[in-house]
Amino acid sequence: MTCKQCELVYNYSVNDEYFILGFVWENPIPKAGQFFMLKPLRTSVFLPRPIGIFEYIPEKKIVKFLISRRGRGTIELSLLNIGEKVQLTGPLGNCWADFLPENGLEKGKAALVGGSAGVAPLAALVAERSDYNFHFYAGFRQGFREKEEEDAILGAGIKAKKVIITAEDGRNALIGLITDFIIDLESFDFVFGCGPMPMLHALMKKCEIKNIPCFLSLESRMACGVGACYGCSVHTTGGNRRCCKEGPIFPSKEVIFNV
Repeated sequence: MTCKQCELVYNYSVNDEYFILGFVWENPIPKAGQFFMLKPLRTSVFLPRPIGIFEYIPEKKIVKFLISRRGRGTIELSLLNIGEKVQLTGPLGNCWADFLPENGLEKGKAALVGGSAGVAPLAALVAERSDYNFHFYAGFRQGFREKEEEDAILGAGIKAKKVIITAEDGRNALIGLITDFIIDLESFDFVFGCGPMPMLHALMKKCEIKNIPCFLSLESRMACGVGACYGCSVHTTGGNRRCCKEGPIFPSKEVIFNV
């Protein structure tokens, strides 16, 4: 884990909801599933924002983040100018590779299920491990107006063996919730999910019925990002665990949802 001031080299507004930031970052090399704490030097908020890795470009030493405009902190990030400095702390947390079988394609296929900006850590995994047979399921509230928006938000996810996109409004996508379109779970060897908690809960229940190994990247409000404050604790069968330190990825069978 490293903490340093990084210069913003890329700020692309995809649409009204999503934008992508890029920073020069050399070491330590981040892994798909990990996250950084981002805090601009020019900010009105006290706490940094935890953001999952969307893409790492080794040859350019650039790490990118797909971010949804949710509140004052993320809106401030979206308004940063190229050349401004942001304090990056990371990479933090565990990674998808910690839960992957080592024999890649010989193991069969895996379902990657993302909701909203939760597609970002899964797209990073597709880029990181091209030896796997990934099927990418991406769900959104609103469909995309242009193909360029879809390509930008899915990133490397569009390179998966199969891609299914849904939107609750049905615009340029299948209409409905993404979990309703995962109908052949028994054909997958394992499932990775990242997104809103209701989606993750529905995904866990489906995998539980079919007895398919499932691993979930959880979202939680974070203050420090390094496990010192216990402010991001999540309920598990092993007691309260820190999302930033023991997670953010947990086996679904260990997660207790408050629903």
